[in-house]
Amino acid sequence: MPAPDQGAVQLPSQEALALLELADKVVSARRLEELADSVLPLLTETLGVTGALLYLEDPRLLHPFFSQRGLPDEAVPRVKRLCAEQFRAHRNNPQFQGTFLAPLGDLTLFPLAKAKDPFAFLGLIRPPSNQHTGPAALEEKISAMLGRSLENLLDRQDTEKRLQHLNTYLNVSSMIAQALDLRDVLEAILYFCMDALAAEAASVLLLDYEKINFRFYSAEGVAKEVLLMATFPANQGLAGSVLDTQQAEIINDVQNDPRFYGKIDSDSGFQTRNMIVLPLTAGEEKIGVLEVLNKEGSKPFIAEELMLLQSIAEEVAFAIRNGKLFEVVVKSYCKQRQGLNTCRGCKRPLGSWTPCVKYREASGVLE
Repeated sequence: MPAPDQGAVQLPSQEALALLELADKVVSARRLEELADSVLPLLTETLGVTGALLYLEDPRLLHPFFSQRGLPDEAVPRVKRLCAEQFRAHRNNPQFQGTFLAPLGDLTLFPLAKAKDPFAFLGLIRPPSNQHTGPAALEEKISAMLGRSLENLLDRQDTEKRLQHLNTYLNVSSMIAQALDLRDVLEAILYFCMDALAAEAASVLLLDYEKINFRFYSAEGVAKEVLLMATFPANQGLAGSVLDTQQAEIINDVQNDPRFYGKIDSDSGFQTRNMIVLPLTAGEEKIGVLEVLNKEGSKPFIAEELMLLQSIAEEVAFAIRNGKLFEVVVKSYCKQRQGLNTCRGCKRPLGSWTPCVKYREASGVLE
Protein backbone atom coordinates (compact mmCIF):
# COMPACT_ATOMS: atom_id res chain seq x y z
CA MET A 1 0.00 0.00 0.00
CA PRO A 2 1.55 3.35 -1.00
CA ALA A 3 2.49 5.75 1.76
CA PRO A 4 0.26 8.83 2.11
CA ASP A 5 1.49 12.02 0.51
CA GLN A 6 3.26 13.94 3.27
CA GLY A 7 2.37 17.26 1.65
CA ALA A 8 -1.36 16.53 1.35
CA VAL A 9 -3.84 18.18 3.71
CA GLN A 10 -5.57 15.56 5.82
CA LEU A 11 -9.21 16.44 6.63
CA PRO A 12 -11.36 14.75 9.28
CA SER A 13 -14.06 12.54 7.80
CA GLN A 14 -16.89 14.93 8.80
CA GLU A 15 -15.19 17.83 7.08
CA ALA A 16 -14.45 15.70 4.03
CA LEU A 17 -18.13 14.77 3.77
CA ALA A 18 -19.07 18.45 4.05
CA LEU A 19 -16.64 19.26 1.25
CA LEU A 20 -18.15 16.55 -0.95
CA GLU A 21 -21.67 17.86 -0.34
CA LEU A 22 -20.49 21.37 -1.15
CA ALA A 23 -18.80 20.14 -4.33
CA ASP A 24 -22.05 18.49 -5.44
CA LYS A 25 -23.96 21.76 -4.95
CA VAL A 26 -21.34 23.73 -6.85
CA VAL A 27 -21.11 21.34 -9.80
CA SER A 28 -24.89 21.11 -10.25
CA ALA A 29 -25.44 24.90 -10.30
CA ARG A 30 -26.22 26.38 -13.72
CA ARG A 31 -26.27 30.06 -12.76
CA LEU A 32 -24.45 32.25 -10.25
CA GLU A 33 -27.67 32.93 -8.36
CA GLU A 34 -28.37 29.21 -8.09
CA LEU A 35 -24.84 28.52 -6.84
CA ALA A 36 -25.04 31.23 -4.18
CA ASP A 37 -28.50 30.13 -3.02
CA SER A 38 -27.33 26.55 -2.47
CA VAL A 39 -23.74 27.10 -1.28
CA LEU A 40 -23.96 29.99 1.16
CA PRO A 41 -26.46 28.37 3.59
CA LEU A 42 -24.36 25.19 3.53
CA LEU A 43 -21.22 27.16 4.35
CA THR A 44 -22.80 28.79 7.39
CA GLU A 45 -23.80 25.36 8.68
CA THR A 46 -20.56 23.56 7.82
CA LEU A 47 -18.17 26.22 9.12
CA GLY A 48 -20.29 27.36 12.05
CA VAL A 49 -20.32 31.01 10.96
CA THR A 50 -23.12 33.53 11.33
CA GLY A 51 -23.01 34.68 7.72
CA ALA A 52 -21.40 34.09 4.32
CA LEU A 53 -21.14 36.03 1.09
CA LEU A 54 -19.81 35.92 -2.46
CA TYR A 55 -18.56 38.99 -4.33
CA LEU A 56 -17.44 38.79 -7.98
CA GLU A 57 -16.11 41.26 -10.51
CA ASP A 58 -15.32 39.93 -13.96
CA PRO A 59 -15.44 41.23 -17.55
CA ARG A 60 -17.91 38.48 -18.41
CA LEU A 61 -20.39 39.96 -15.93
CA LEU A 62 -22.36 43.08 -16.80
CA HIS A 63 -22.04 44.30 -13.21
CA PRO A 64 -20.51 43.04 -9.93
CA PHE A 65 -22.27 40.05 -8.40
CA PHE A 66 -23.04 40.05 -4.67
CA SER A 67 -25.01 37.52 -2.67
CA GLN A 68 -25.12 36.92 1.08
CA ARG A 69 -26.75 34.95 3.86
CA GLY A 70 -27.01 36.06 7.47
CA LEU A 71 -26.70 39.84 7.14
CA PRO A 72 -29.53 42.17 8.20
CA ASP A 73 -31.05 43.99 5.22
CA GLU A 74 -29.90 47.40 6.40
CA ALA A 75 -26.28 46.21 6.52
CA VAL A 76 -26.14 44.79 2.98
CA PRO A 77 -25.25 48.04 1.11
CA ARG A 78 -22.42 48.81 3.55
CA VAL A 79 -20.90 45.33 3.31
CA LYS A 80 -21.25 45.27 -0.48
CA ARG A 81 -19.44 48.61 -0.66
CA LEU A 82 -16.69 47.26 1.61
CA CYS A 83 -16.22 44.24 -0.67
CA ALA A 84 -15.98 46.48 -3.74
CA GLU A 85 -13.38 48.73 -2.08
CA GLN A 86 -11.24 45.81 -0.93
CA PHE A 87 -11.50 44.07 -4.28
CA ARG A 88 -10.20 47.10 -6.15
CA ALA A 89 -7.46 47.66 -3.60
CA HIS A 90 -6.21 44.05 -3.66
CA ARG A 91 -7.28 42.65 -7.05
CA ASN A 92 -3.62 41.97 -7.99
CA ASN A 93 -2.71 40.34 -4.68
CA PRO A 94 -3.65 36.64 -4.60
CA GLN A 95 -2.28 36.34 -1.06
CA PHE A 96 -4.60 38.98 0.36
CA GLN A 97 -6.80 37.97 3.26
CA GLY A 98 -8.37 40.55 5.55
CA THR A 99 -10.74 40.75 8.49
CA PHE A 100 -13.05 43.73 8.94
CA LEU A 101 -15.63 44.86 11.45
CA ALA A 102 -19.09 44.05 10.10
CA PRO A 103 -22.64 43.76 11.43
CA LEU A 104 -23.03 40.63 13.56
CA GLY A 105 -19.27 40.11 13.85
CA ASP A 106 -15.96 40.05 12.01
CA LEU A 107 -15.95 39.63 8.24
CA THR A 108 -13.00 37.71 6.78
CA LEU A 109 -12.50 37.95 3.04
CA PHE A 110 -10.79 35.08 1.19
CA PRO A 111 -9.66 35.70 -2.42
CA LEU A 112 -10.93 33.26 -5.05
CA ALA A 113 -8.37 33.22 -7.86
CA LYS A 114 -8.40 32.48 -11.56
CA ALA A 115 -4.85 31.93 -12.78
CA LYS A 116 -2.91 34.23 -10.44
CA ASP A 117 -5.34 37.10 -9.96
CA PRO A 118 -8.34 37.19 -7.61
CA PHE A 119 -11.67 37.78 -9.34
CA ALA A 120 -13.94 37.07 -6.39
CA PHE A 121 -14.17 37.03 -2.60
CA LEU A 122 -15.64 34.48 -0.27
CA GLY A 123 -16.64 36.25 2.92
CA LEU A 124 -17.31 34.60 6.30
CA ILE A 125 -18.79 36.40 9.31
CA ARG A 126 -18.05 35.27 12.86
CA PRO A 127 -19.09 36.73 16.21
CA PRO A 128 -16.50 39.32 17.36
CA SER A 129 -15.68 37.32 20.51
CA ASN A 130 -14.91 34.23 18.45
CA GLN A 131 -11.14 33.77 18.28
CA HIS A 132 -11.04 31.71 15.15
CA THR A 133 -9.21 28.43 15.56
CA GLY A 134 -11.47 26.50 13.19
CA PRO A 135 -10.70 24.26 10.22
CA ALA A 136 -8.34 26.46 8.20
CA ALA A 137 -7.56 23.54 5.88
CA LEU A 138 -11.25 23.16 5.05
CA GLU A 139 -11.58 26.88 4.30
CA GLU A 140 -8.56 26.67 1.98
CA LYS A 141 -10.08 23.70 0.17
CA ILE A 142 -13.44 25.46 -0.14
CA SER A 143 -11.84 28.65 -1.47
CA ALA A 144 -9.83 26.75 -4.08
CA MET A 145 -12.84 24.71 -5.19
CA LEU A 146 -15.12 27.75 -5.41
CA GLY A 147 -12.55 29.66 -7.45
CA ARG A 148 -12.25 26.89 -10.05
CA SER A 149 -16.00 26.25 -10.14
CA LEU A 150 -16.95 29.89 -10.49
CA GLU A 151 -14.47 30.28 -13.33
CA ASN A 152 -16.02 27.31 -15.17
CA LEU A 153 -19.53 28.59 -14.48
CA LEU A 154 -18.74 32.04 -15.89
CA ASP A 155 -17.17 30.48 -18.98
CA ARG A 156 -20.28 28.37 -19.53
CA GLN A 157 -22.66 31.31 -19.03
CA ASP A 158 -20.61 33.46 -21.42
CA THR A 159 -20.64 30.75 -24.08
CA GLU A 160 -24.39 30.25 -23.72
CA LYS A 161 -24.98 34.00 -24.03
CA ARG A 162 -22.84 34.22 -27.17
CA LEU A 163 -24.69 31.27 -28.69
CA GLN A 164 -28.02 32.85 -27.84
CA HIS A 165 -27.03 36.11 -29.51
CA LEU A 166 -25.69 34.25 -32.55
CA ASN A 167 -28.87 32.21 -32.81
CA THR A 168 -30.95 35.38 -32.57
CA TYR A 169 -28.89 37.06 -35.26
CA LEU A 170 -29.14 34.05 -37.59
CA ASN A 171 -32.89 33.72 -37.07
CA VAL A 172 -33.53 37.38 -37.78
CA SER A 173 -31.15 37.37 -40.76
CA SER A 174 -32.96 34.35 -42.19
CA MET A 175 -36.36 35.97 -41.71
CA ILE A 176 -35.19 39.16 -43.42
CA ALA A 177 -33.47 37.33 -46.29
CA GLN A 178 -36.59 35.33 -47.10
CA ALA A 179 -39.10 38.14 -46.63
CA LEU A 180 -41.26 39.27 -49.50
CA ASP A 181 -43.18 41.77 -47.40
CA LEU A 182 -41.12 43.99 -45.09
CA ARG A 183 -44.05 44.83 -42.85
CA ASP A 184 -44.74 41.14 -42.26
CA VAL A 185 -41.14 40.43 -41.27
CA LEU A 186 -40.96 43.49 -39.01
CA GLU A 187 -44.12 42.36 -37.27
CA ALA A 188 -42.49 38.99 -36.61
CA ILE A 189 -39.27 40.63 -35.38
CA LEU A 190 -41.15 42.93 -32.99
CA TYR A 191 -43.06 39.97 -31.57
CA PHE A 192 -39.76 38.17 -31.15
CA CYS A 193 -38.29 41.16 -29.27
CA MET A 194 -41.31 41.36 -26.99
CA ASP A 195 -41.16 37.64 -26.25
CA ALA A 196 -37.39 37.53 -25.71
CA LEU A 197 -37.44 40.50 -23.31
CA ALA A 198 -40.85 39.83 -21.71
CA ALA A 199 -42.04 43.28 -22.82
CA GLU A 200 -45.52 44.70 -23.43
CA ALA A 201 -44.87 46.55 -26.68
CA ALA A 202 -42.34 47.24 -29.42
CA SER A 203 -42.19 49.58 -32.39
CA VAL A 204 -40.09 50.79 -35.31
CA LEU A 205 -40.10 54.53 -35.94
CA LEU A 206 -38.81 55.79 -39.27
CA LEU A 207 -37.76 59.22 -40.43
CA ASP A 208 -39.92 60.61 -43.20
CA TYR A 209 -38.36 61.50 -46.54
CA GLU A 210 -37.76 65.08 -45.40
CA LYS A 211 -35.99 63.81 -42.23
CA ILE A 212 -38.27 66.05 -40.16
CA ASN A 213 -40.75 63.72 -38.47
CA PHE A 214 -40.95 60.21 -37.10
CA ARG A 215 -43.77 57.92 -38.11
CA PHE A 216 -44.52 54.49 -36.69
CA TYR A 217 -43.74 52.13 -39.55
CA SER A 218 -44.52 49.05 -37.46
CA ALA A 219 -45.82 48.57 -33.93
CA GLU A 220 -47.02 45.73 -31.73
CA GLY A 221 -48.87 45.97 -28.43
CA VAL A 222 -52.13 47.34 -27.06
CA ALA A 223 -51.71 50.80 -28.68
CA LYS A 224 -50.86 49.49 -32.16
CA GLU A 225 -53.82 51.00 -34.03
CA VAL A 226 -53.28 54.47 -32.59
CA LEU A 227 -49.50 54.42 -33.02
CA LEU A 228 -49.60 53.52 -36.71
CA MET A 229 -51.44 56.81 -37.33
CA ALA A 230 -49.09 58.93 -35.20
CA THR A 231 -46.17 61.18 -36.11
CA PHE A 232 -43.99 63.51 -34.06
CA PRO A 233 -40.92 65.73 -34.61
CA ALA A 234 -37.69 63.79 -35.12
CA ASN A 235 -35.74 66.14 -32.88
CA GLN A 236 -37.90 65.41 -29.84
CA GLY A 237 -38.35 62.59 -27.37
CA LEU A 238 -36.07 59.75 -26.39
CA ALA A 239 -36.24 58.49 -29.96
CA GLY A 240 -34.90 61.79 -31.27
CA SER A 241 -32.13 61.87 -28.67
CA VAL A 242 -30.97 58.32 -29.45
CA LEU A 243 -31.08 58.89 -33.20
CA ASP A 244 -29.04 62.08 -32.77
CA THR A 245 -26.35 60.55 -30.51
CA GLN A 246 -26.41 57.13 -32.27
CA GLN A 247 -26.08 55.55 -28.80
CA ALA A 248 -28.58 52.89 -27.71
CA GLU A 249 -30.04 53.48 -24.25
CA ILE A 250 -31.92 51.76 -21.45
CA ILE A 251 -34.31 54.16 -19.72
CA ASN A 252 -35.90 52.52 -16.68
CA ASP A 253 -37.68 55.64 -15.38
CA VAL A 254 -39.16 57.14 -18.52
CA GLN A 255 -41.71 59.41 -16.87
CA ASN A 256 -38.99 61.32 -15.01
CA ASP A 257 -36.68 61.68 -18.01
CA PRO A 258 -36.90 65.28 -19.32
CA ARG A 259 -36.41 64.07 -22.89
CA PHE A 260 -39.59 61.97 -22.85
CA TYR A 261 -42.21 63.05 -25.40
CA GLY A 262 -45.42 62.38 -23.52
CA LYS A 263 -47.93 63.29 -26.23
CA ILE A 264 -47.87 59.79 -27.73
CA ASP A 265 -48.84 58.29 -24.37
CA SER A 266 -51.60 60.89 -23.97
CA ASP A 267 -53.03 60.19 -27.42
CA SER A 268 -52.78 56.39 -27.22
CA GLY A 269 -53.70 55.80 -23.57
CA PHE A 270 -50.57 53.65 -23.22
CA GLN A 271 -48.34 54.51 -20.24
CA THR A 272 -44.64 53.99 -20.90
CA ARG A 273 -42.72 52.94 -17.76
CA ASN A 274 -39.38 51.87 -19.16
CA MET A 275 -37.86 51.18 -22.54
CA ILE A 276 -34.85 50.25 -24.62
CA VAL A 277 -34.22 52.53 -27.61
CA LEU A 278 -31.75 51.69 -30.38
CA PRO A 279 -30.76 53.72 -33.44
CA LEU A 280 -31.38 52.09 -36.80
CA THR A 281 -28.55 53.08 -39.14
CA ALA A 282 -27.72 51.57 -42.53
CA GLY A 283 -24.13 52.48 -43.27
CA GLU A 284 -24.06 56.26 -42.80
CA GLU A 285 -27.80 56.69 -43.32
CA LYS A 286 -29.99 57.30 -40.27
CA ILE A 287 -33.16 55.28 -40.77
CA GLY A 288 -35.04 55.54 -37.47
CA VAL A 289 -35.19 53.80 -34.09
CA LEU A 290 -36.26 50.49 -32.60
CA GLU A 291 -38.08 50.64 -29.26
CA VAL A 292 -39.02 47.89 -26.82
CA LEU A 293 -41.28 49.08 -24.00
CA ASN A 294 -42.46 48.11 -20.52
CA LYS A 295 -40.79 45.07 -19.02
CA GLU A 296 -43.49 42.81 -17.62
CA GLY A 297 -43.87 42.76 -13.84
CA SER A 298 -42.52 46.32 -13.58
CA LYS A 299 -38.98 44.94 -13.72
CA PRO A 300 -36.08 46.98 -15.14
CA PHE A 301 -34.46 46.27 -18.47
CA ILE A 302 -30.82 45.18 -18.17
CA ALA A 303 -27.69 45.63 -20.25
CA GLU A 304 -27.70 42.03 -21.47
CA GLU A 305 -31.09 42.62 -23.11
CA LEU A 306 -29.73 45.72 -24.80
CA MET A 307 -26.84 43.65 -26.20
CA LEU A 308 -29.33 41.12 -27.57
CA LEU A 309 -31.21 43.85 -29.46
CA GLN A 310 -28.01 45.42 -30.75
CA SER A 311 -27.12 42.16 -32.44
CA ILE A 312 -30.15 42.53 -34.75
CA ALA A 313 -30.57 46.32 -35.06
CA GLU A 314 -28.19 46.70 -38.02
CA GLU A 315 -29.90 43.87 -39.91
CA VAL A 316 -33.26 45.54 -39.33
CA ALA A 317 -31.91 48.92 -40.48
CA PHE A 318 -30.59 47.57 -43.78
CA ALA A 319 -33.78 45.59 -44.34
CA ILE A 320 -35.84 48.75 -43.89
CA ARG A 321 -33.64 50.77 -46.23
CA ASN A 322 -33.84 48.08 -48.89
CA GLY A 323 -37.57 47.73 -48.26
CA LYS A 324 -38.09 51.45 -48.78
CA LEU A 325 -36.26 51.19 -52.11
CA PHE A 326 -38.48 48.25 -52.97
CA GLU A 327 -41.57 50.36 -52.21
CA VAL A 328 -40.32 53.01 -54.63
CA VAL A 329 -39.89 50.39 -57.37
CA VAL A 330 -43.32 48.92 -56.66
CA LYS A 331 -44.91 52.35 -56.97
CA SER A 332 -42.94 53.40 -60.04
CA TYR A 333 -42.91 50.13 -62.02
CA CYS A 334 -45.34 47.61 -60.64
CA LYS A 335 -48.24 49.94 -59.95
CA GLN A 336 -47.89 52.10 -63.02
CA ARG A 337 -47.15 49.35 -65.53
CA GLN A 338 -49.03 46.43 -63.98
CA GLY A 339 -51.64 48.05 -61.78
CA LEU A 340 -50.35 46.30 -58.66
CA ASN A 341 -49.47 47.65 -55.22
CA THR A 342 -47.69 44.52 -53.95
CA CYS A 343 -45.93 41.41 -55.25
CA ARG A 344 -49.06 39.34 -54.73
CA GLY A 345 -50.63 38.36 -58.02
CA CYS A 346 -47.66 39.51 -60.12
CA LYS A 347 -47.47 37.81 -63.51
CA ARG A 348 -44.46 39.67 -64.87
CA PRO A 349 -41.65 39.82 -62.27
CA LEU A 350 -38.35 41.30 -63.40
CA GLY A 351 -35.90 38.61 -64.38
CA SER A 352 -32.81 39.85 -62.56
CA TRP A 353 -33.98 42.09 -59.71
CA THR A 354 -33.38 40.31 -56.40
CA PRO A 355 -36.80 40.86 -54.76
CA CYS A 356 -38.49 39.62 -57.91
CA VAL A 357 -36.22 36.57 -58.06
CA LYS A 358 -37.11 35.73 -54.47
CA TYR A 359 -40.79 36.23 -55.18
CA ARG A 360 -40.65 34.06 -58.29
CA GLU A 361 -38.83 31.27 -56.42
CA ALA A 362 -41.19 31.40 -53.45
CA SER A 363 -44.42 31.53 -55.42
CA GLY A 364 -43.53 29.44 -58.44
CA VAL A 365 -44.25 32.32 -60.82
CA LEU A 366 -42.41 31.88 -64.11
CA GLU A 367 -41.64 34.51 -66.76
